[in-house]
Amino acid sequence: MPRAGAPDFGLSFMLSIATRHLSLATVFLDLVDYLALFYLVLLLWIPFFWLVFHPAIRFWRRLGKRAFGVVLPVWLIFAVGIIFSSHEIFARRLERNALTWAVGGTLFLVATWLEVQTRHTFGWRRLGGLTELNPHDRLCGVVRTGVYARVRHPRYLLYMLMILSMAFLTGARAIFLLAFFNILMYQILAPLEERKLLDQYGPQYEDYRRLVPRFLPRLGRTPEARIPS
Repeated sequence: MPRAGAPDFGLSFMLSIATRHLSLATVFLDLVDYLALFYLVLLLWIPFFWLVFHPAIRFWRRLGKRAFGVVLPVWLIFAVGIIFSSHEIFARRLERNALTWAVGGTLFLVATWLEVQTRHTFGWRRLGGLTELNPHDRLCGVVRTGVYARVRHPRYLLYMLMILSMAFLTGARAIFLLAFFNILMYQILAPLEERKLLDQYGPQYEDYRRLVPRFLPRLGRTPEARIPS
């Protein structure tokens, strides 16, 4: 009679192990969704911010740091809208498999590496827009060292890759759609920013633009870094 209960015990043990692994997998997938939501809130609004900020840069410079008193509430409204829409964002998904996880993970690592490189080159003040608000604090000359010797717009590239990586990692169809529009926006913003940089730096930036590709790095040697004049 004791032997008859052994299979029941073994089955219960296996079910508990399977339930535990299922719970861990669910937690991991939830964490991926939260990570995607974080990057959507952080990055999706940047193209719209650029379109508002740069054309009226003289107005924002007059406000100085008080400009953040206008920008931050607008961003908070945007963030709340994304968070309250999260159910609809994740409602429909494509099936995830080893390939989508590999592509999403690779894109995420590349975007993270680009973020570290750009932060190392410019620092938080430049990336946060403080130098744009204060003309006397801006960098002189064209930066063409580090990752900027490979691509002209590594920040825009990392924003595009990060949102696209979240699409592959979550499988959310809505994020794939958002990633498409995000990439499209940067194809518009990059030439607009280059026009502004041409006005600011003239032949120096024209030479840089001729040697360094916009988004996709060339294989082989990087252009020689020149000291800004």
